[in-house]
Amino acid sequence: MRSNSVVLLSLTLVSCSLAFAQPARRLAVVEENGQLARSVPIFALAEGQITDQLTAKLTGKPGITVIDRASVDRIIKEQNFQNSDRSSSDTAVKIGKLLGAGQIVLVNVYDGGFTTHNEASGNTTKTIGIQNLRVNARLIDVESGTILAEPASQFQDSVTVSEVTAGYQFGALRVPPKQTANGDLRVIQSNEWAKASDAVTTDLAAKLMAALGGAAPPKMMSPLVAGIASGSVYINQGSSAGIKAADKFQVVREVSVGLNDPATGKPIVQKQSVCVLTIVTVSESSASGACPGGVPQSKDVAEPMHP
Repeated sequence: MRSNSVVLLSLTLVSCSLAFAQPARRLAVVEENGQLARSVPIFALAEGQITDQLTAKLTGKPGITVIDRASVDRIIKEQNFQNSDRSSSDTAVKIGKLLGAGQIVLVNVYDGGFTTHNEASGNTTKTIGIQNLRVNARLIDVESGTILAEPASQFQDSVTVSEVTAGYQFGALRVPPKQTANGDLRVIQSNEWAKASDAVTTDLAAKLMAALGGAAPPKMMSPLVAGIASGSVYINQGSSAGIKAADKFQVVREVSVGLNDPATGKPIVQKQSVCVLTIVTVSESSASGACPGGVPQSKDVAEPMHP
């Protein structure tokens, strides 16, 4: 029986896929928000729009699950990353882990704008608009922090904004200058931006898909405990990961032994068995059941028990 009323209990409900089925790659697309974007608001706006469009163009591609923008924005807000530089691999990895992503794409708009200049030919002067846009997208593996690919794309286009033909004197007749406009400048700029952003995001989406095709397949990972609600223990994966009612999981917790690794300085931990979880209710993205004999905590690991 499926339940559609399960409340997602914590951020761990967007975590990685379970080892019951071959998981799709979970991909997050995030603005880099580097120095240029943080100091020039128009670049921050452009980076956000490019990220939105790239997310949309990757969504639905075979073999990947793109984390929705609302979930990405929520994590960034909750972790106070809104105004911080997210360009480092360490920060990207942290965001990726919070989102349960296998890979993360950092979008960086490093050049762009719409400029105009005049070009004279004979008695005619044209105002020419030039649209430039340059973007790169770093694809980072969340587990290792390795940069898998860093495709770049650029766009340039020119458009005639207006044209002026000089006036002249013909005997007693004075012919005034003639000016022709090809539309409102703001509309022209908007149309050129739409062409530029569509071109670079289409190009980057294709390059990222090619890079993902050559990357190692995602590891099959055990789900995490989200918490306890109404007496039931919830984990952050469900039927989409192949989980079904009556499946059993050994819930384990990593506990520090009070020592640090002398080489890395990291705490030495050992696994502690908590209880055996038997699944009763399953939805697409979560599952719940009874776990007698212990009290699971959020982020405990639920290791599948095979018959």
